Amino acid sequence: MKRGFTLLEILIALAVLAIFTTALLAFTQGTLGANRLARRQAQLLEELKDAAGYLSDTLQEVKAVVPSASVNGQNCAAPKCLAALVPDPDNAGKCALRAYRLEERVQVGDDYKVPDPWADANTYMLREYRLGNQACDATSFGNAQPSVVLDLVDNDPGLAFVQVQTTPRLALTLNLRLKAKEGSRIIYVPGQGQVYRVRIYPRNAL
Repeated sequence: MKRGFTLLEILIALAVLAIFTTALLAFTQGTLGANRLARRQAQLLEELKDAAGYLSDTLQEVKAVVPSASVNGQNCAAPKCLAALVPDPDNAGKCALRAYRLEERVQVGDDYKVPDPWADANTYMLREYRLGNQACDATSFGNAQPSVVLDLVDNDPGLAFVQVQTTPRLALTLNLRLKAKEGSRIIYVPGQGQVYRVRIYPRNAL
């Protein structure tokens, strides 16, 4: 006569199955979390590269940098803000303003950003201000139109967004790093303590 499983044997088998199931679930969740983290890092790196390319293309046209400008009533000076003048293609003999300012994300209106309380408290937003038909020696600009160039910029006070070199020729150095929270982890792109650096030599500089 065949003997069936005892209650104790069944309970032991169920316990072993539960252990294996828990381990498999933890492994799966860890793998999915790592994949999400990798995708997020790749997305941020792509956004950083796109913004750096745009800034480089625009700032190559710079004719002059305004060391201390007033843009929409706010002071604009390195290292958190750059005000530059480029030849205005629509107005001969005039210049157009291109100003780039790091602003606390929490201070930027909701129309310009995806809601993220952690990012509001821990990152900057890089915004561009444009204004055409200006004198090429102007230092004060009103009604410049803002747009977003890059979100989630690291608010590390030791990270100088822009450095301006005037001799022997004008050179602009942009230092960028992004920061975001994915789950319980904070992501830095290109990496914590690393900087994505862009050096630009404007071809129209006086």
